[in-house]
Amino acid sequence: MQIRSFIKNHYLFIIGLSMILLLAFFAFIAPYLPFVDKELKTILYVFDENRKPVVPPYPPSEEHLFGTDKQGRDLLSLIILGAKETLILVIMITVLRYAISIPLAYLAHKQLLGANALLNWLNGLFSYIPTIVVVILIAMLPPILTTEYRPYLLLLIVAFVEVGRASEMIKLEFSDISSREYINGGIAAGASGFTLLKLYYLPLLYSKLIVYMVTDLGKVMFLLAQLGFVGIFISQDLIQIETGDWIIVNDSYTWPMMLMKAFEDIRGPIWIPFFAAMAMTYTIFTFNIFSQGLQKFFNRKINYI
Repeated sequence: MQIRSFIKNHYLFIIGLSMILLLAFFAFIAPYLPFVDKELKTILYVFDENRKPVVPPYPPSEEHLFGTDKQGRDLLSLIILGAKETLILVIMITVLRYAISIPLAYLAHKQLLGANALLNWLNGLFSYIPTIVVVILIAMLPPILTTEYRPYLLLLIVAFVEVGRASEMIKLEFSDISSREYINGGIAAGASGFTLLKLYYLPLLYSKLIVYMVTDLGKVMFLLAQLGFVGIFISQDLIQIETGDWIIVNDSYTWPMMLMKAFEDIRGPIWIPFFAAMAMTYTIFTFNIFSQGLQKFFNRKINYI
């Protein structure tokens, strides 16, 4: 009865957790399955029934369930091998965002070091300019394009553009918690600001922070997908070719990379962006369901306590 009651009350949490485990399976275990082409061998051409050479990409078939990309690489293998890198990238951006947002929100709540003014400025700025536009404008600046530290800078940029929104949510939580007698007792005991944050605020806030971060995982995935449509990736390099021209080269297997020529592929090898978009849609959907399940799980736990 207890198990049945738990399933009934937390079905979203169970569904989301199951989807998370499936995602983890594809990212960390599936690359070692025998049908996955770990070397991602390219195919120059194959002969059709009339013995005429046909160049890739090839549509889905028994040999290639998801088809191939334009280099003849098995698309299913490419998506499986790119899952780990994509998820790690999404997690890194989200963790970095909240590593900045939490102290900024606390300083803004305490009206220290001009943090509140900075937070208001950030929210005012990004309320008028879409996040995707800001990232594109900054990412295409010559100093960002040419530096060898571009992947790290772009990682920081993508994380920072949503810091204002995340900080504002956390600041509101700090304001709500600060009115409790629990906090007043800490202040009366002479606890420092850092001690208050570590021992008094965060223990009450950790469940909501987890929900916020899981929700943001889906938002980061969606943002990276948008950047993929316009050909901007974290791992891009600017390389000079023999003619003297500079070209942007992507050397990763992340899912957004497969959306780079989606508008062209829609009129041709539509399976290339379709399966990549399906993988990202599943990931976004997974994080959204899991965050809702976590929120209900924590709310029931708090109400029970």
